[in-house]
Amino acid sequence: MPWGLMTIIDRYIIREVSRYFLWILTTVTTVYIIADFFDRIDNLIEAELSVANAILLILSRIPLEHLIPASILLAVLVVFGLMGKHNELTALKTGGVSIYRCIKAPLVVGIGTALFLVLCAELVLPILRSTASHYRLETGKRIQVNQREQDLWLRGDRLIAHISHFDATKALAFDVSINYFDADFRLTRRIEARRIRFKESKWIAFNTLEQVLSPSGGDITVLHHKRLTLPAYFQLDDLKRGVRTASEMGVFELAAYIRTVAAEGYDTLSLRVDWQAKVAFPLVCILLPVMAASIAGRPRRRQGMAGVVVVGLGLAFCFWVVQSFSLALGYAAFLPPLLAAWIPIMIYAGTTAICLIQAE
Repeated sequence: MPWGLMTIIDRYIIREVSRYFLWILTTVTTVYIIADFFDRIDNLIEAELSVANAILLILSRIPLEHLIPASILLAVLVVFGLMGKHNELTALKTGGVSIYRCIKAPLVVGIGTALFLVLCAELVLPILRSTASHYRLETGKRIQVNQREQDLWLRGDRLIAHISHFDATKALAFDVSINYFDADFRLTRRIEARRIRFKESKWIAFNTLEQVLSPSGGDITVLHHKRLTLPAYFQLDDLKRGVRTASEMGVFELAAYIRTVAAEGYDTLSLRVDWQAKVAFPLVCILLPVMAASIAGRPRRRQGMAGVVVVGLGLAFCFWVVQSFSLALGYAAFLPPLLAAWIPIMIYAGTTAICLIQAE
């Protein structure tokens, strides 16, 4: 049975895995949509959104980049678990078919799923989330964004603030100017800060220039502060709602944005970590199906199909824990962006190899 030929068994496994994958993905996505809808129904009613816009907002929150790998993992576990339960795997091994030959179909499905994930991440999700973000901005009614330049303009109670660059991961704003007005909309005070850190219910401004106009409008008092504590005029969520995140951009768009931000002299560490993660993550769709096939294809002792599924889901959960921890180290500059994104992939590639060896 040569490796290069697509046999009847391969087509059977691919068909069954694809069928269970679509069923599991549809079920999990539907459950997520229903739960998220009832969790946010009060906010949707308060925002007075139309039905179409409300549906768009709900759909934009679906974490397809996480549901797709989990669904393909479960689909392979179920198919190979059923094949093992019905002694189909035993029959194949008795006929001289190695477990390494049996992983061809899961590998093909994994590659197809990875391409599907790339398609969603590059074309569907950025457009969907950017459009939904636009509606969130309109319902906020106090934040305006120049999407082209990524500037933030915020309007509050007798003040207008401008932020040249905002790092949502580190909760830092750069080159910030805050203008205060009186009841007649006359400028009374202006604060310019090189950097502002958002901490709990206050803003901490660094390297600040403060200009205060006298009530008569003649004199201007200029003050310099290395550190100045200000009240939180806007919540951190207001600012996060106003900027495009990495999840709203594809790989090429994010790379162009990183070059733009770097050319303006701002730190791009968190963006480079996100970019590397976007490039590396589709590979998990290839690793997890192969790992699932090797786990479900092992000779069973006392472990039933339920145990196989639990072990597989545990490994998948551990992957997201390892990935989140590794990316956090990257955001904190403890790891280079390349290592922060690729260490989880390398760890699970090694784990997959070990599972294959044990399966045989």
